Amino acid sequence: MRVRLTLALYDRPGVLLKALQQIAVNGGNIISIIHRRDRITSGYVPVSINVEFPDSASLERAKAGIEDSGIPVIEAETLEKTITTMIMIGHVDVETLLKRIHELGSKVAALSLIGGPTSPCLKVVAEAPSGKLRPLLEELEKLAEEWDALLITEG
Repeated sequence: MRVRLTLALYDRPGVLLKALQQIAVNGGNIISIIHRRDRITSGYVPVSINVEFPDSASLERAKAGIEDSGIPVIEAETLEKTITTMIMIGHVDVETLLKRIHELGSKVAALSLIGGPTSPCLKVVAEAPSGKLRPLLEELEKLAEEWDALLITEG
């Protein structure tokens, strides 16, 4: 699982190393580190670390180890996304569809419209944050029913 950990590091040598050791000991693979030196507050630098963990238990152990080292974990945000392809056949309000996808925290990776005015077919490739795919599909099913359109999803 991919996660962005945001830590409040005291601005002195060796503090980041303590956090990185806890990540490594718990099976984390560091993808990137961003120091926000422009946002230093009371001697603390916000640092975002993108990490790949084997599972949520490893993440929780790393967070506990970091906090036990005296480093506050400000946020732990899951970065995993599910990509799904959907086809809507029928007359669709594209603007409303895109707005609804965005409101549900997802984004459109690709969009294509085929067919003519009598038989339009909209293909949407959407990226949904982990755990938010089901609510997205349920909402799109409601829209399809409202528009008297057919929604086809993968899986």
